[in-house]
Amino acid sequence: MTPLSGETALITPGSARILQLSDTHLMAESGGRLVGIDTDQSLAAVCRLIAGQEHVDALLLTGDLAGDESEKAYERLCTLIEPLGIPSFWLPGNHDAIWQPTHPLAHYFRRDIRLSHWDIVMLNTQQPGAVAGLLADSELGALRAAVQQAIKTNRPLLVATHHPLMPVGCAWLDEQNVGNASEALELLATLGNRAVVVSGHVHQDSVQAHRGVQCLTAPSTCVQFAPGSAQFQIDDVAPGCRLLALHEDGQWEADVLRVVDQAFPVDLTSRGYA
Repeated sequence: MTPLSGETALITPGSARILQLSDTHLMAESGGRLVGIDTDQSLAAVCRLIAGQEHVDALLLTGDLAGDESEKAYERLCTLIEPLGIPSFWLPGNHDAIWQPTHPLAHYFRRDIRLSHWDIVMLNTQQPGAVAGLLADSELGALRAAVQQAIKTNRPLLVATHHPLMPVGCAWLDEQNVGNASEALELLATLGNRAVVVSGHVHQDSVQAHRGVQCLTAPSTCVQFAPGSAQFQIDDVAPGCRLLALHEDGQWEADVLRVVDQAFPVDLTSRGYA
């Protein structure tokens, strides 16, 4: 399991604007495709979308950054996002390589991000050799510490994961959720509406709630999955990302941004991918 460590503080006067990118699925070679979509081109289009935003304080990349665990995929990911000049923080997903703390890119995998008025904790749900997610004891411990800190300081908490904590209504994807999500949700319930969870993996925009805790998922920067599907099914909506505005008073707003300047035809007949 790729370890998350360290803390980064960002000065974000007023409302913090955070962009969540997920499931980029870059391949070993540029031009690699997933269900018909060139994942380099689709991420580049999303980066253009981000560059057109008025202001962004941080990027959260919530897993499945590579589609084949290749080193070249992560190098190109850096090449695509670094010109934006926005601090970025990464999570591994089930398609990602497992890295040691000595890896040259390990500094992207931070545990805690302190904004001026919010805290962010990044949690690793990756299980070696498995598609489904799980929070190891170390991750639950990090969440417990973040919740306790939020209570002590009266600061709202944003939690980022790859696998969702709650079902999204797609039977085939809901089987892959975090296996011990109930433990995490009970911890977060002590914060109620002062906690927000953002996740990836499901390649679609969704919103659920548990005892006041809002749980959101983001679209993929490449292929989208059809909401409400019982088995693997592709959707034809455009690649995108999620924008979060985190306000000083603990209120927040969320929106989904989608690519409009380039079409990305997808193979709607596909019945799955590895």
